[in-house]
Amino acid sequence: MAELALPSPARSLKDIPALRQLIMLVGVAVAVAAGFTVFSWSQKPDLAPLYGNLADKDAAEIGESLRAAGIPFQVDTATGSVSVPAAQVHEARLKLASQGLPRGSAQGFELIQQEQGFGTSQFIETARYQHALETELARSVATLQPVRAARVHLALPKASAFARNREAASASVLVELHAGRTLEADQVASIVHMVASSVSNLQPSAVTVVDQNGRLLTREGDSQMGQSSEQFDYARRVEADYVRRIEQLLTPMLGAGRVSAQVTADLDFSVTEEARESYKPDSAAVRSEQTSEEQQRAPAGPAAGIPGATSNQPPPQTANPPLNQLSGAGGSAEAPLSQSKQSSRSYEIDRTLSHTRQPVGSVRRLSVAVLVDYVPRVGADKKVTMVALGKAELDKVNALVREAVGFSEQRGDSLSVQNAAFVQPDAVTPDELPIWQNPQLRDGLRHLGGALVVLVLIFAVLRPVLKQLLAAPLAPRAAPGALSAGAVPGMAADDVRVVSDGPVALGRGPGASAVAALPDPYDQKLQTARSAVSQDPKRVAQVVKNWIGQE
Repeated sequence: MAELALPSPARSLKDIPALRQLIMLVGVAVAVAAGFTVFSWSQKPDLAPLYGNLADKDAAEIGESLRAAGIPFQVDTATGSVSVPAAQVHEARLKLASQGLPRGSAQGFELIQQEQGFGTSQFIETARYQHALETELARSVATLQPVRAARVHLALPKASAFARNREAASASVLVELHAGRTLEADQVASIVHMVASSVSNLQPSAVTVVDQNGRLLTREGDSQMGQSSEQFDYARRVEADYVRRIEQLLTPMLGAGRVSAQVTADLDFSVTEEARESYKPDSAAVRSEQTSEEQQRAPAGPAAGIPGATSNQPPPQTANPPLNQLSGAGGSAEAPLSQSKQSSRSYEIDRTLSHTRQPVGSVRRLSVAVLVDYVPRVGADKKVTMVALGKAELDKVNALVREAVGFSEQRGDSLSVQNAAFVQPDAVTPDELPIWQNPQLRDGLRHLGGALVVLVLIFAVLRPVLKQLLAAPLAPRAAPGALSAGAVPGMAADDVRVVSDGPVALGRGPGASAVAALPDPYDQKLQTARSAVSQDPKRVAQVVKNWIGQE
């Protein structure tokens, strides 16, 4: 007869009901916490850095603005960076930019509002004022759209009442541009004039503008290199304007993208001044005339006698002598002593004064080349084919281009219009990202993984634990030797033999060939509880509730 070993009377820890329920509750709590953590992680959006290396004041202001706007954010206390969801980065930056954030740690005229302290020297006050002025100018320059940040350095000479020749002030501006942005020439000139107008005794020629790559943006107007660069830019603008005219004129007739034009302009940048003064003597006109005539007459006889009143008496009155009587004849006629006549006449002559200065950048010669694509035509078979332009159409295009650019044969302009089929570029398909790099797929897999983890915790951990908690408490096992013949149904008294301090042998006589396993009382009670649960679950639930309340 085979023997079956019964358990030791000493209990294991898992057989203690209170400890077993405590372990189950701890397991449930850990499973719920793990599931909640995984679910929160799966639903949490990806964070992207908004601004980095922020001062505490800027980080606090940005946090308040984002909280008021309802945008979730996270602040890294170690680096001072602020992160927001990747989908809301641009929205957050726009909202912060509308409020002028971040302001930056540099202080402008706010320094003047601070306490100066007792005994502050004039040097400290001057240096503080200069620093505040530089900061304010940098803020003004940074408000331009292409400029990301700016720094201004001023060199202000110290005023002296004993120096006659005062040194001129100068300034340097360092601009940091956004990626892909550039400053136009007029924008650089506006920065120069703004800085020069904000500082006393600062000329625009003494302001230098440099970008973050070390390129000098200001140009010397008097230098030959600066003039050449300006002339080149002007020529390119003139050529681009001619090209724009041609394309705008031919696009409505030929279609968009079917015209390609290039213009080369030979411009005259020589400065010519001419002063001319011309006269027309044939067109003389009397302006003024003045005539003067003088006559003096003397008596016929010479003066005689003693000088005095008698000799100064007028001659006696005589009759008029005959007109034909010669002077001195008869001693009675008077002859003229002297006669003078003067005449002055002024003439006005036409005179022309002209001062001529030729315009700089005048067009000396134009070379125009226009390439026209084939145009679509519907054939007899109702199919669209690309057809070359006819001679009449090419002549029309040629005439339109001549009028658009102001073609002049006297100037030596040249024009060439060609008709050829454009080569269609191959369709470029965008490079598709690998499936594991697709952000939408990653988010979907993360959400699905979180949901699966929660379901596994529910069905693999929580459900068995709840079943164990709702099951009946363990009953104490019978001591060895407590088995009786009626404990197991269908078993006779001689089938049970109690072995002290040893296993229990089961069998039917000495020749028994089959060994029957002794049913465990715990299994019998478990089967009874299961049947009771299936028959009346409400009552069983009430019993379990009472047990938990008693524990």
